[in-house]
Amino acid sequence: MTEASPDVTVHGPGDPELAVVGGVHGDEPSGVRAVERLRDADLSLRRGVKFVVANPPAVEAGQRYLETDLNRSFPGDSDGSLEERLAARLCAETAGLPTLSLHATHSTPDPIALVEHTQPAAFDLAGRLPVPHVVDHHRVTDGSFTDCGTVVTVEAGCQGTDAAADEAERQARAFLAETGALPTADHDGTDPNYYVLEDAVEKPSGVEYELLAENFTRVAAGAVFATAGEERLVAHRPFYPVLMSECGYEEIFGYRASRLGTSPAGALAVLGVDPAAE
Repeated sequence: MTEASPDVTVHGPGDPELAVVGGVHGDEPSGVRAVERLRDADLSLRRGVKFVVANPPAVEAGQRYLETDLNRSFPGDSDGSLEERLAARLCAETAGLPTLSLHATHSTPDPIALVEHTQPAAFDLAGRLPVPHVVDHHRVTDGSFTDCGTVVTVEAGCQGTDAAADEAERQARAFLAETGALPTADHDGTDPNYYVLEDAVEKPSGVEYELLAENFTRVAAGAVFATAGEERLVAHRPFYPVLMSECGYEEIFGYRASRLGTSPAGALAVLGVDPAAE
């Protein structure tokens, strides 16, 4: 069995207190490029930071994963598949550390933060990053990295683009500033909207697709939001499209979401979570 290990370097003074992670998916190079740039930069860090490439074998192969999806394998298994072993090690490496995980998407060039409702601190941290949308995804994903602790995932833009790499670095610098590892953040303050994913929108198989709806723009009940060949897909209830595209996923367009408002505390209250109880 090949030993599995994330690529970890520590920068800054003292023991590491934060982590920035790229390469959870090997076909999303923007996060890896951001991690490599930050490793090479003269950052004058005020806190110790782990810079991590999560799945080096998949990154080298340019594939999303080699055996199982790493971002569905947490908390991991030291005797499991390659990605399950990597998940166990990555959870151990980032245990107790506020962590930013950098990804990319096919759905939108705008950055999106994904969080887990059981981690109120992640809601607060995501809301301080320069993102227009913060999405709780606990209802539709199992085994995500965000299950491991105070982890904020940011989809930094369109997969494989220079713009996504630049955005991933900007988000990482904002994260480091908001957590005290760099001087005061120089990005504009944001008041993001908060959402919760409700369910996936399946694709009929074997046809060509066209997405008519725009991500984060409300779709009214009765509206046609996509076509699949000659079939018109109609919304049976209002929803907000999130992470929707024709090609991002094999079997689904993306997800239906509900809007929770503009306050992290209010969003958590709707989800039945008391931030003070963390």
